[in-house]
Amino acid sequence: MSLFVYEALDRKGKKQKGEIEAASERAARQLLKKRDLVVRRMTVVTEKSRRAERTSGSLKLNASETSIFLEQLATLTAAGMTLTEALGSIAESMEGKRGRRVVAAIRQSVLEGSSLAQALQQQQFEEVICNMVAAGEETGQLEAVAVRLSELLTQRQQLQQDLLSATLYPAIILGFGIVVMLFLLAVVVPQVVSVFEHTGGELPWLTKMVIALSEFLRDKSIYLFLALVVLVAGWRFALRMEHIRWWRDQLYLSMPLLGPLLAKIEMARFARTLGMLMAGNVPVLAALHIANQNWNLLPLRKVGLAAGESVREGGSLAQALNVHPRMPHLAYSMMDVGEKSGSLDKMLVRVADHFERDVSRVLKRFLTVAEPVLVLFMALCVGTLALAILLPIAEMNELVR
Repeated sequence: MSLFVYEALDRKGKKQKGEIEAASERAARQLLKKRDLVVRRMTVVTEKSRRAERTSGSLKLNASETSIFLEQLATLTAAGMTLTEALGSIAESMEGKRGRRVVAAIRQSVLEGSSLAQALQQQQFEEVICNMVAAGEETGQLEAVAVRLSELLTQRQQLQQDLLSATLYPAIILGFGIVVMLFLLAVVVPQVVSVFEHTGGELPWLTKMVIALSEFLRDKSIYLFLALVVLVAGWRFALRMEHIRWWRDQLYLSMPLLGPLLAKIEMARFARTLGMLMAGNVPVLAALHIANQNWNLLPLRKVGLAAGESVREGGSLAQALNVHPRMPHLAYSMMDVGEKSGSLDKMLVRVADHFERDVSRVLKRFLTVAEPVLVLFMALCVGTLALAILLPIAEMNELVR
């Protein structure tokens, strides 16, 4: 079976574009003819072009599409469909052309003799997904594994959505306020100054400060912009160095409120991935190797790698993870109980659930406090600029009287 990209005309003469899977170009044209489509152009999607698209990163499912793909795969296989039939049905139901190509490529690899895990790996799916699917295929529990993976990705997306919501709204308010202040300083203040220059009176000290700031921004705006660009580019270049990232991550973890929150986010991501892998019958050491890739902060990743070595030598995972002072003590206690009771996989999922709920509560409180604080701050800034403009006007009115 091959994938063809076609351009055709329907009965009304409208141009139709799409993709179709068939054994040959002739078979593809016959299928389109049955749909009352007149083919104008048809090309086969070769393996070379697929590899080129995979290399460029364009042929890849995002997190939302991956979650939908796994959920549909679990539903269709549970309904009694064979794997190839389920993949074909999913490919037809995908909305975007990129998604259809990815699923069609997975189906083609399976038809050629590859396992589903190997086909997913060829399409650049995450290592945790490929390993869990491989374990599901070996144990005959592919449906259950797909359900667990869909839940894992859904929980991860929810946590990312909470983080985005907590930072996006304050950033919008702050950015809008800065734009308003810059507009007042660059446009409004110079026009008012030109009026004040003809009066010859003494300006208030607040007005003088605002005028000086306005002149500085207008005269040095290009240099300030270039300095900002150089600063951002230099910081991004510096973050390529591991010791700089280590210093930054250590600084984040040492902050009073931010440090514990980041540690909980990292622990939730690590615990859910490890718990899902262990529940999917992935060997412990392999599961730890994959889960340790979920640490974004280098100091915590070092602790995770050391914990993996400790488990390899027969040590306790809970005790090895409890080395860093920012590691939540509750996670250590729950994992210790899980190790002693032989239900570490279930306890890890509970750890992830607990910390995700805790992080969600903290972020909601932050939004509740940040909104009025930012509004008050921007009101004070804009009010100060307005006062600096209105004070000389009031003095001019007194002179006129």
